[in-house]
Amino acid sequence: MTSPKPATSTPPVRIIEGQAASERAARALEAYFDELDERFAGGFDPALTEQVDPDDVTPPRGDFLLLTELTTGKVLGCGGVRVLPGGDVELRRMWLVPDARGKGLGRFLLRTLENRARALGGRRVVLSVNESLTEALALYESAGYTPTEPFEENRYVTVFLGKDL
Repeated sequence: MTSPKPATSTPPVRIIEGQAASERAARALEAYFDELDERFAGGFDPALTEQVDPDDVTPPRGDFLLLTELTTGKVLGCGGVRVLPGGDVELRRMWLVPDARGKGLGRFLLRTLENRARALGGRRVVLSVNESLTEALALYESAGYTPTEPFEENRYVTVFLGKDL
């Protein structure tokens, strides 16, 4: 999937699906975890969170996407979706490199993840986030996400949000 060039100086981007087991996805998640470690009071240890089987974020049970620059292939962000046992679709690990933020790419990636959730049969999407990720919270709230019941135990999560698709 390719998007038109945003109004800012951001280069054209594309979404690459089915990346759960790719080396590029692993590097993107490592950068994401490094940022969380810097931003969270007390740091972040991914070993203390649920480790998702790559099959759970691979069709038909989910998907993991990379957002890349069209011409260079540079990874600008990532995110995944997986179908939960009750039928909701969880949005996971949505992240953009810091210099890609504020250019509309987060909203583009979020819409793409919501579309993948619909394609997986989801009627509702849920997510969990730490309150220190203020940019993410602002994006989710502006996209219609509202507080929902907790659906996981995660020491780093302080906010649970959901949205009907």
